[in-house]
Amino acid sequence: MGYPPKIVLLLAVLLFPFAARAQTANVSTNGNANTPAKVEKAAEVLSRARTLYSEEGPKVAFPEFEKALTLFRNERDRLGEAITLGLIGNCYKKFGGFPKALDYLQRALALKRELGERAEAGKTLSHLGLLYWEMGQYPPAIEHFNKAIDLGSELHDRVLEASARNNLGLVYDELGEYRKSLEEYNRALELYRGTNFERGISDTIGNIGGKHLLLGEYGEALRYYQQALEIDERTNLKPGMSLDLQNIALCYVGMGRVPDAIETFDRSIKLANEAGLKKEAADSQKGKGSALVQVGKYTEALNQYRAALQVYEAAGLKQQLIEGLGDLGNLELRLGDAASAEKEFRRALDLSRTINHPRGVTMNLIALGDLEWRRKRYTEARALHRDALARANAAGDQGSAAAAGIQLALSERSLGNLENAANEAQKAADIGRATQAQPIAGEALFALGEIARTGGHQEGALKNFAAAREIAANIANPELSWRVDFGRGQTLESLNQNEAALAAYRSAIKTIEQVRNELREERFRASYIEDKYQVYVALVELLLTLGRADEAFLVSEKLRARSYLDLLSRGQTPLRNPAQRQTETTLKNRIRQLQQNIEAETAKPIPDQKRQVVDLFSRELAEAERNYQNFVDDLRSSEPDYAAARSLSAPTGLEVKKKLSPGTALVEYVLAENSLSIFVLRADGLRAMTVPIDAANLRARVELLRSLMVRHQTEEWKLPAEKLYQVLIAPVEDAGWLRGTERLYLVPHAILHYVPFAALRQTANGRDNLLVDKFVLGYLPAAAALISGSSSTGSSNSMLAMAPANARLQFTQQESRSVSTFFPKHHTLLLGARATESSFKNLAGDYDVIHLATHGYFNKLNPLLSGVLLERDAQDDGRLEVHEIFELQLHAQLVTLSACDTALGSGYFAEVPAGDDIVGLTRAFLFAGSPSVLATLWEVNDRSAVRFMQGFYGQLGKGDKAAALAKVQREMRARGSYRHPYYWASFVMVGSMN
Repeated sequence: MGYPPKIVLLLAVLLFPFAARAQTANVSTNGNANTPAKVEKAAEVLSRARTLYSEEGPKVAFPEFEKALTLFRNERDRLGEAITLGLIGNCYKKFGGFPKALDYLQRALALKRELGERAEAGKTLSHLGLLYWEMGQYPPAIEHFNKAIDLGSELHDRVLEASARNNLGLVYDELGEYRKSLEEYNRALELYRGTNFERGISDTIGNIGGKHLLLGEYGEALRYYQQALEIDERTNLKPGMSLDLQNIALCYVGMGRVPDAIETFDRSIKLANEAGLKKEAADSQKGKGSALVQVGKYTEALNQYRAALQVYEAAGLKQQLIEGLGDLGNLELRLGDAASAEKEFRRALDLSRTINHPRGVTMNLIALGDLEWRRKRYTEARALHRDALARANAAGDQGSAAAAGIQLALSERSLGNLENAANEAQKAADIGRATQAQPIAGEALFALGEIARTGGHQEGALKNFAAAREIAANIANPELSWRVDFGRGQTLESLNQNEAALAAYRSAIKTIEQVRNELREERFRASYIEDKYQVYVALVELLLTLGRADEAFLVSEKLRARSYLDLLSRGQTPLRNPAQRQTETTLKNRIRQLQQNIEAETAKPIPDQKRQVVDLFSRELAEAERNYQNFVDDLRSSEPDYAAARSLSAPTGLEVKKKLSPGTALVEYVLAENSLSIFVLRADGLRAMTVPIDAANLRARVELLRSLMVRHQTEEWKLPAEKLYQVLIAPVEDAGWLRGTERLYLVPHAILHYVPFAALRQTANGRDNLLVDKFVLGYLPAAAALISGSSSTGSSNSMLAMAPANARLQFTQQESRSVSTFFPKHHTLLLGARATESSFKNLAGDYDVIHLATHGYFNKLNPLLSGVLLERDAQDDGRLEVHEIFELQLHAQLVTLSACDTALGSGYFAEVPAGDDIVGLTRAFLFAGSPSVLATLWEVNDRSAVRFMQGFYGQLGKGDKAAALAKVQREMRARGSYRHPYYWASFVMVGSMN
């Protein structure tokens, strides 16, 4: 059993270069000698503005600069005007207004050249170089800095030359040419020391520290930054102090001193905001996000990253955008959203290549390698990691080299090259120790432990795991903690130290659930568990090995029931006052407007579509959806009524057993990489076994069966259906555990959610027997649904049937007319334009049976915004979404979703992240009060659906719901033109059978 894929923690830190200390030389304030009185007045304003700029930042200084510009123009002082134009340009640069900054600086340069003021022109050339550097345009930045250096040298202006050399060093840092950057910094420092320009000395010392930070030499970098901070505090330069604090905090992150880092980032953000330094504040927010990632505060980290990215996007800061996209992508990957992560990495890599940013290329190659490794494409992952490692080594970037080396070691391990793997991991561990980078050292020790465990050196593995565990505890890193505990558990189990292994597995699960409980976004709560379920599976298997089936069942339920119980506690929003209702309405309207904007643009002919418009609306929609989710979560966290629901726990086997009638069994599955655990629970007890099976092979069989099902003219489906029967049903049947059973509740796991169990086939005595021939079948999201779900106690005498026109399904209206005839005394039939969302909301609570013949759809970003399509009207947009279904109070005994894939809310075949616990439409209707939902596993043929529904509702009055489903499936299988299981095996009863 392998370990789950991981993300190297240092990626988030290493993507943050230091906060660079760009230098602006002293500005001459000489006025026109012919008008001394007026010049003195303008000069005083300019002098005051410059002091404010240095000490308080551009936000405070900007109005004074504008006042000085007006005065200089009134006095016809063209030099004063030129100087002030340049300084206003610098303010706009700090505000992120690059076009205006470029305009003002170019005007200043032209005027200074016209006046023959070469020294002043040199300063503006340096400012323009900084502007191009900020915009990621490195060749023009180098050109302008070199021109400024030449002028400074010719004029023997040490400050001008030093400032330009300092700034040129920043470009070389971005290009990965650290030898050149260090030469420029040292030359600048030498020039500054012949002056009293302390700010310049501070900036250059800080940038030398930045070179060490970029190379992962955190202790050495910290020493330089503390020197710079001492100078800036002595001279009371708040902008400089903000940058110093930001860089010191980044050193703390690299060293694993997270509480110190967070406190220092907060100080930096406060100073940057006071000074109006948007980019610098955003940089510190991004850095704080990385610190929060290390301690598992993922929701807060997401907020920090997104806030920083908004600033970078608005200002066109490409270099910072590269770093922010990489950091966000790494966190999204950790939280299980690989698709979003890959988008961030690809965009960051393209930007890095566009602006020639070598370090951005290196870090995103590592990230893409991690992604390939997660997908078990180990050869591709190794190639990417080798490329990244070579680039990092060529640049002398120890931090990136360690990150790439750790991932390369894990790729080599997965490919069986244990000696190579151990060498790479040991090099990374040595770098971690040498640079005081505890996170790197901890990750490398974990990798060494995994390599030793794979090679059968269990004592060596335990030694490395113990050292990594100590570091994880010191830096409070939950991601490293659970992975180390999982590795320890596997090692201890192989040594037959089973009680110690159980304790290690439980410790890992405790850490995982602590982190998951703090996540706010539903998609991440769902997908976070995806690559960690093997910890639960390992615990289940070990407990079964020890004969502790009851405990194993409880863990199995914990794996899947936690999400189901979360759903129960995250239902209807408690809106207590008009202000809350108004906020919700505003947020929903914003989402709907953006959805309509996207639909309108994508409905245009392809040549007329504007991709950038769609991208903009999509980003705004994602932000609006997050705002809505945060609003809902804030309400729930503050409402005492939800405390009881949040305290729900997974049920024991004894509790579930009491809900099972004689002749009914519950079969629950837990899939591992190399085995399948099967629990069978009946009124007479709980039994469990483990069946050897390769998970990849099982997935292939399920996918093959489903693909063959749609070829409804052939019988090719029979062989894979038989093979799946042998794995999923035959073992417990052969053991006699289903003897005397007539009804089966099925609780799938992972890929098994997509199995049409009704069509599983057994050949005996020359006859085909399908599972539906032998048992009445029902599906449950978790056994907990039998404990907490609604009960079936009412009648089924009335129906609401709806078939909107916008579903564009030819026979749905015929289907709805047909099924409504089975309720002659009381039915409402709404077809076409009459099938509106508002009508459904107004009527749904008054009927025993609800029949919706329409399409379902899924929202990847926020599953609470998944839903079914109805017609729009003045009140509603025609999207009946999951969060709106939660708010319904249904009394219906059955909801039928006669649409495509409505039983699925996750995994390979849907558009949302894999995992058992994504919110599905079926679970939403169960929560809203219906005990049973009839749904589909694949897109059904709407003509055959008419026949199916006639048969189903014809049987519904003769027995319970699951029996009616089994009866019509058996009848269609036996005769007629719809005998192929494609037409009937898709339908499943989720929830209560009765």
